Amino acid sequence: MNLEEVLKALPADAAEAVVELNFSQPFLRALGFEYQEMVPQFPVGRRAVDHAARKNVGEDTFLTSYQNPYLYMEVKGRTENLSDINHPDYRRAALQLKHYLLSPESKSVHWGLLTNSIHVQLFRKHGKVVHPVTPCLPITGDLRRIVKDIKQRIDKPRRALIVAIYNNKGGVGKTTTTLNLAATLALLKKRVLIVDFDPNQSDLGDALNLKPLKGKILEVLKSKEPATRDIITPYKFEHPRLKESLGFDIILADEDLISELDEARFKQQVKFHALRRSLEIVQDDYDYILIDSPPNWRIFAQKALCAADVVLIPARHDNLHSLQNAGTAITQFIPEAQAKRCEVGDAGPIALPIFMNNAFRETGPQVHLMHQAIAKIIKDARRNSSGFDLTPYFYPKNRRGHENRKMITIPYMAYISRADFMHMPAAFAFKPAREQYLNLVKEYFL
Repeated sequence: MNLEEVLKALPADAAEAVVELNFSQPFLRALGFEYQEMVPQFPVGRRAVDHAARKNVGEDTFLTSYQNPYLYMEVKGRTENLSDINHPDYRRAALQLKHYLLSPESKSVHWGLLTNSIHVQLFRKHGKVVHPVTPCLPITGDLRRIVKDIKQRIDKPRRALIVAIYNNKGGVGKTTTTLNLAATLALLKKRVLIVDFDPNQSDLGDALNLKPLKGKILEVLKSKEPATRDIITPYKFEHPRLKESLGFDIILADEDLISELDEARFKQQVKFHALRRSLEIVQDDYDYILIDSPPNWRIFAQKALCAADVVLIPARHDNLHSLQNAGTAITQFIPEAQAKRCEVGDAGPIALPIFMNNAFRETGPQVHLMHQAIAKIIKDARRNSSGFDLTPYFYPKNRRGHENRKMITIPYMAYISRADFMHMPAAFAFKPAREQYLNLVKEYFL
């Protein structure tokens, strides 16, 4: 039977085993995989994902070799709710798939599919980051269009992960984080583009002693065929000890975005998804694209988050508003960006765990106050945001029944301010700073 006939034959309350037996292989065949390119109950550590798939290469038949899987599919019963991302059924299933994708045995896997034969969602793995690239799509709709869309994404994956660095509070180190992540990734031989999308401050370019652009970004954002490569400036640093040229690319801020165009006119002239579309032009040129976002929730910040795959949120342990705003970004602003991206068939950004920037030692009265404040923020979010649990965002090491309040941190470093005067990233100039940002890169991305 073809896929349409399989769906019609499935009982409305088909259990997981029935869906897996009858639906999985026809769906994978529709995505272009042959019988010998699929393995049911593929072992991942001590467990097994429902299906794995990979194109055969020469005489290497995946069904025989079990080597280098490319895609995992996790299947659930038809009565499990996968249409609501806040439902416990969905959360459990998505977390299960994420664990499979991040298993040490899954280094070659790039994609994950979650389905109950009523809905399907595609996830991408980029290093240590797993994020959805489609909403939960109803299979009962235009099935051919859905299969075609998923197949195109799998067959032609975009190279770069787009990361917005954001907090609705100034002074938390967004620009510093952007610069030093870029420098550290460059040291690891990654191709990086950073974007200054905060025209009111233009701190990213100023930190590198580079002047802002004038009118060029506006032209790109308004264009139907954006010439994004024309507004990219290379930044090079000759490292004296490594005896090599290091660097990354930058799209500088545009003065005209604030001097000649008010926000109302900007909204009229520039489509909401313009930044995302402009960055997609160069997405295959880089491994990472980092967007330095404004400290507010106005049009530039909204476009920055809407352009991203994931959002990295720095906060300060000694700044209550930065902690509160981090929670607000996760429970309110990021869902708004997700809803906007759904309008064009994408999933929109997800939040990475919050990290404490410029932090002091992990004990003492100030840190105790921070944990008290976070406890209240988590409690308020559960009460006011339909049970949303912020715990894993503040305490990513925490496990049910085993409380762990260890947080991701960048400790206080005088090297940062010294590097500012030198107009270079601290990760290039000072080894202690480089080691701290290397830890951050490994924590989130590699």
